[in-house]
Amino acid sequence: MLVLMGCASVSFAQDPADIFHKTVDVDNVNRISFDVYPKDQVEFRSWPGDDLLIETTVQIKNVKQDILDFYMRQKRYVLKPQVTGDQMQLVSYDKNRRVVKGTEGSAFEEVVIVVYLPEDFSPAGNRQYTRVSR
Repeated sequence: MLVLMGCASVSFAQDPADIFHKTVDVDNVNRISFDVYPKDQVEFRSWPGDDLLIETTVQIKNVKQDILDFYMRQKRYVLKPQVTGDQMQLVSYDKNRRVVKGTEGSAFEEVVIVVYLPEDFSPAGNRQYTRVSR
């Protein structure tokens, strides 16, 4: 009976995952560009809010939760705003990510970033958006 319970607990173990949100004030910004770590998946959506909203979902396969927690504290998945005049660039905080070591070799990271842009921004090139009205 104990062997069966042990197998059941192993089969129901899940890879650690987390979702976090960040808002960025864009009141004085007319142009936004993104420089995101190349392996992250990024989606852009329009929304009726006044701020830019970033929703980041992270899942790491083959590690324990404390590894993901450590990387979250290190801001591994954060987009950092850099403002010059009325232009903002959101840059991946960690653009040189080292391989995560898991319990059985290398781990696999899946990062999906959904960026919600205010409705008055429209596409102006590759990962670039411009405010069309005030």
